[in-house]
Amino acid sequence: MVEAKSRLNGDDLRTMFSAATTLLESNVDAINALNVFPVPDGDTGTNMFLTLRSVMDKAEPLEQASAGDVAAAMARGALMGARGNSGVILSQFFRGIAIGLEGASDFGAEELVHAYREARKHAYQAVGDPVEGTMLTVISSAAEAAETSLDDHATVQDVCEAVSAAARDSVAMTPTMLPVLREAGVVDAGGQGLAVLLEGVRRSVRGEVFEAQEIAPPEAVGIEGPAGSVTAEFLAATDEDMYGYCTQFLIQGEGLNVDVIRDMMSEMAGSTVVVGDETLVNVHVHAEDPGPVVSLGVSHGTLSQVKIENMDAQHGEFSEARRQETTPAVALGVGVVAVAWGKGLEKLFASLGASEIIAGGDTMNPSVQELIEAVDRVPSDNVVLLPNNGNIVPAAIQAADNSQKTVRVVPSRSIPQGISAILSFHAEQDLATNAREMEGALESVRTAEITTAERSAKIKGTDVHPGQLIGLLERELVAAGDDLGKVVQSVLTEAEVSAGDLVTLYWGGRVTADEVNLVVQKVAGAFKGVETELVEGGQPHYHFIISIE
Repeated sequence: MVEAKSRLNGDDLRTMFSAATTLLESNVDAINALNVFPVPDGDTGTNMFLTLRSVMDKAEPLEQASAGDVAAAMARGALMGARGNSGVILSQFFRGIAIGLEGASDFGAEELVHAYREARKHAYQAVGDPVEGTMLTVISSAAEAAETSLDDHATVQDVCEAVSAAARDSVAMTPTMLPVLREAGVVDAGGQGLAVLLEGVRRSVRGEVFEAQEIAPPEAVGIEGPAGSVTAEFLAATDEDMYGYCTQFLIQGEGLNVDVIRDMMSEMAGSTVVVGDETLVNVHVHAEDPGPVVSLGVSHGTLSQVKIENMDAQHGEFSEARRQETTPAVALGVGVVAVAWGKGLEKLFASLGASEIIAGGDTMNPSVQELIEAVDRVPSDNVVLLPNNGNIVPAAIQAADNSQKTVRVVPSRSIPQGISAILSFHAEQDLATNAREMEGALESVRTAEITTAERSAKIKGTDVHPGQLIGLLERELVAAGDDLGKVVQSVLTEAEVSAGDLVTLYWGGRVTADEVNLVVQKVAGAFKGVETELVEGGQPHYHFIISIE
């Protein structure tokens, strides 16, 4: 068991943060519920979890590597995969850990304390205007507790016990430090995420092996009401607030000066978090006008992963959604839970009658527990579950078997199948009838997908290169190329689309509106008599998800 060791190695370090990732995943919704403002990076739990997953993607292949090498890989993964403000700060937590363990084959209590000390230092350096009562305060409290716990007989377990306890206490105190948290009636979301992460580390070092499970948010000090929901009074008081644009991107170049870039960004934007090194810098700011921010980034190097979202436009949706949460749900005869990823797709399923939408799909499969919790939220004892992805079907079946409600899984293996199924749903019919008719609708549609190849491959005589567009028909590779319109056309030709068919293109990924229009023109010109519909799905990874009926 890990706790029996006086020193831990790289494999142990991977295990510690793998456990942290598992525990954070099960707390994503609870952490998201603490968000005070409707900012695009306001899904703090989601952003921290996705950042952690990037950390583990880099660390997991390094079996039997040194602790220093594993820590360095985790830091790089965090920097490349950081999502939102909380994710970017978390990346600096990992950078500090990597610096603290640099060159170490293994580590004990003293090295771990040094690593936490470096994590605090780099987290604070990353933020243009550090504010107490936030995730930064919790990192500082954790580092201070680590230092205090260190004596001649301290073990890694002693340090982790002290760090986790201090983090929980620090989160509970955040409303006393930050008035906006006190007014909203919540503790800091990023701080809570870090407390969950450190609790996962603590359990791992104790030798506990656990599945994803929730731990309750810490008791909020100095405020009334639950720590897990923003008060209606706060929402009413902030209805007129303006938020600007959330802007995030990576700068790649040579000889980049992170401090200079951070100072320049701070002069033209707020909530500035800028981190990185001489070759890669991650920028996250809030600005009234994102143009100058992007231009400044371009002046320093090549931009990638550019993301600009209007926080003002989200404010109305956020407030309305929060208020709906306080309205008692109307009991339903039969409810539907659907898995979808992308704002357009999520809204579509909701408009067609889904009571609950779980964000998920390729690369982000919801857990059995998450599916059960979604079923529990439906105001009905009879529920249809639409997984909408072949990889999610097994978890959906397990969720149905373990739910206290009567649940029927309609095994939709794609978004088009799920949409076809829910179009056959009628709330006034009983569960068995709905499930039968929805299952019958699955075979009425075929699915094609256009995405980008991650690696080289040769499949059925087709050579594929990294970065090349590929077309899949029922999950089989049928086309590859560099022209989006031609790849879509090749896939539809392979599907033998003919006059009278309906082709619906759900667009997402990084496709622009101009590119979408060109593709539609090519499809219309190549397939006479085929009815074409265009829907903004907003899904990641796939330029198009195509339904063929």
